[in-house]
Amino acid sequence: MPFPHTVFKRRFCLPSYKNLQVVLARMSFAKDFITKPHGDPYPLLSHSADWLEEIKNGRYTVKKGEATRLLGQFFPYATYEVAACLSSGSVGFVFTLSGKVASFSLASDGGLLYTLGEHRERLVFSDAPLSEACLLVTCRPGAFDVYKREGEALSLLGTVKEPAFAASHQYAAFGSATAALSLGGGASATRVLSYIDNGIALADIRPIRYENGEVMQSEGKIYLTATVRMEEEAFQGVFSWIPATAELALTGALFYDAGDGLWCGDVAASLLYHRTEKRWLLWVASFAHGHILRHAAFTGEPRFGVNVIDITLMDKAPDGADPTLFLGFEGDEDPDFFYDEKEGRWLFAVCRLDPLCRQYRYFFFASSSPFEGYRFLGKGKEGAETGGSFVRVDGALYFVCGNGYGVRAEYRIYGKEGFSLAAFDYDDGGFRGWGTVLPLSLGSRTRLFLLTFDRQNASGYTWSYGNLYCFEA
Repeated sequence: MPFPHTVFKRRFCLPSYKNLQVVLARMSFAKDFITKPHGDPYPLLSHSADWLEEIKNGRYTVKKGEATRLLGQFFPYATYEVAACLSSGSVGFVFTLSGKVASFSLASDGGLLYTLGEHRERLVFSDAPLSEACLLVTCRPGAFDVYKREGEALSLLGTVKEPAFAASHQYAAFGSATAALSLGGGASATRVLSYIDNGIALADIRPIRYENGEVMQSEGKIYLTATVRMEEEAFQGVFSWIPATAELALTGALFYDAGDGLWCGDVAASLLYHRTEKRWLLWVASFAHGHILRHAAFTGEPRFGVNVIDITLMDKAPDGADPTLFLGFEGDEDPDFFYDEKEGRWLFAVCRLDPLCRQYRYFFFASSSPFEGYRFLGKGKEGAETGGSFVRVDGALYFVCGNGYGVRAEYRIYGKEGFSLAAFDYDDGGFRGWGTVLPLSLGSRTRLFLLTFDRQNASGYTWSYGNLYCFEA
């Protein structure tokens, strides 16, 4: 049965709620570094005159007074987590950036106090006194999102807006910034760490591929870029996936510098590895710089760890320019590209606001170069298109994209034989979701998967995005 007429059947759904991590720093209380020092793993930054501390049974306790110890470098997109015994005293974090000191302090009575200079803000962590607690603070430029963990459950307590940290993603600032644990009054810390996590929702899923569009497979895994949605804002996560299973792991994150020193959380990347040139090629949507596209070529390894990519902005289109020109138009999103070996040319697609219908639709281009010299080929049908990718199935080239807020799971398939819509057994995972189709060689057969995500009819920022879905045709 030809690809456009197959039925995609639901295999699984994975919610995303800060349950995957890449650890940046962690405290260990397995060794007593206080009375038996062999170096200073967590330097003492400050303490009260009468402080008394100990490490015992895998716990760090400030039995008397208060003390602050260094965890590591502050990172503007990290989550900081502490689990503590709190029958008395307090526990929290201190973030120091460019001379500004922001602190969170959770007291045994259940009150959580934020301070920075004259800014004081209280959040209710618990209505009753605490014996144990787990506090999470997720950073993003200009704000902190505060959560508590109770077993497997995680709940948002609130968001603290902090203008003094608005430029916390400027490397000149966070490169020398610090994050520290504060403890006092008899409280004990049992777990302290910082990490990049997978946020409260995933979006914009696309595989990392070779230059000809073939999905990269390594040791039984493929790698995906996906947008990590925070309470507000987002960044580009990198994930590994064992195909046909629900084994998904966060392996890294990508940030982008357009020459201004800002590590921006731009998203919706199309990332290829060019095997002949031995370098990576990338297009990405730059929400941080005028909502136009950017591109890059580099030789580092972007699939693992925290990476920053130096990026070049497209030439911005003047007002009233013809949208069929290969220029950076405000609002451009969700680019995709690859080298068509059969035609001997690069193909490129951009999701662009069409002034004729005042909605998003895909514009297609071709060139002899991955980043320039593109000429216009045509555009998609009217609608509200999004999240499109080129894919070859059984040697035939297709372009698959999502469409429309008003219908469930409408995925458009463009091919040489015409236009069709994908069919599903369960049609959730839609409302302008991404049409990410993956033909993968598994065993002696090629299997066809579609990965997409919730977009709940654009009902609001947080709940416009949600779970990741896997279908197989």
